Amino acid sequence: MKIALYSDTFAPKIDGVANTVKNSARALGEMGHEVRVYVVSEKNGVELTKQANGLYTVITIPSVSIPVYPGVRFSLPFGFTLFNLRKFRPDVVHVHTPFAVGIEGVVGAKIFGIPLVGTHHTFFDYYLKHIYLDYNWAKKFSWRITVAFYNRVDLVISPTKSLRDELTSNGLYKQVGVLSNSIDFQVFRNDKKLNLSRLELKKKFGISGKSIVYMGRVSYEKNIDDVVLATAQLVKKIPDIKLMIVGDGPEKEKLITMSKNLKIEKNVIFTGFLHNESLVKALSANEVFVTASRSENMPLAVLEAESLGLPVVAISSLGMCEIVDDNVNGFLLPQGDKEKIVSNIADAILKFMTDDALLEKFSNNSKKLSEKYSEKEITKKLVEIYKQIINTKP
Repeated sequence: MKIALYSDTFAPKIDGVANTVKNSARALGEMGHEVRVYVVSEKNGVELTKQANGLYTVITIPSVSIPVYPGVRFSLPFGFTLFNLRKFRPDVVHVHTPFAVGIEGVVGAKIFGIPLVGTHHTFFDYYLKHIYLDYNWAKKFSWRITVAFYNRVDLVISPTKSLRDELTSNGLYKQVGVLSNSIDFQVFRNDKKLNLSRLELKKKFGISGKSIVYMGRVSYEKNIDDVVLATAQLVKKIPDIKLMIVGDGPEKEKLITMSKNLKIEKNVIFTGFLHNESLVKALSANEVFVTASRSENMPLAVLEAESLGLPVVAISSLGMCEIVDDNVNGFLLPQGDKEKIVSNIADAILKFMTDDALLEKFSNNSKKLSEKYSEKEITKKLVEIYKQIINTKP
């Protein structure tokens, strides 16, 4: 099968959508499908194609960076991909973002009569603060243009039921199915990538006792400051506890300064972005994964942490409730005012740090829960979706 993927975010940028598109392209290529990925990136398509090791081809579209949101690139739908798409003649086009590159995918599929699938990955209204549009009218408008985009595809995919329901309540009338994100067990369940015990891994990262980890984009909507404040409370009871922050982003310097002001800079470790073996080792050095984000749909970071046996402490919101089983493999904490959330995070982490039996039980449950997100099985389901829309579209 020939498959064309379109996305406004891709490597080397690290975020949920970029990772999902890259992993999907690789997994489809490993199954023997011919895949082309049309994206914006700070790197050129030739370089990205070489990195794909023959599993897929990358075509980049001219773009510029956006100063107000570091790491994001902007393009215009000028039809740069149409000639290449016409030569490729894919069996299906799959758009992953409702912006310039996604629009190119929709236009190309319509012009050449190609079956069109669209995945909506996240709640965009939670990101409007980055562009200084955190207003109710802007949130309503963002949903209006998002739904208008996806009403132009033949079949919509949502990673979670909560996002699916939000799309339909805002006017989506096209057929929509739920297909979760996936975990590459070749990376996250490969014991050869560790070869070290947790104690040895802790020494590698300068951790002497118990530790917690956040992994993902270091940005305001992730509410990582709440985790730092919770760590400051925990230090009073467990002086050598560590918080590892894996990732990078515009809030990093603010969090470093915050840690110093709270006098816990020795308790907070910033690793920057890590990949593959280094990422697996960093996550595995910790006892618990924690996030205070209220904007998550189906974060790969949480799924990957679960696959390594980390219990999860998270806020009960949006799609998080679908991937964390409260009081089984983690604690889902209620939303509320900031002071209460910080206190609840600290209390939940303390339960794990003072009860080894609870920690082991929840760890085993995390591993079991993660098994249904196998990349191999999710990709098979995706291919069946492609076949369905190919066979039903006139």
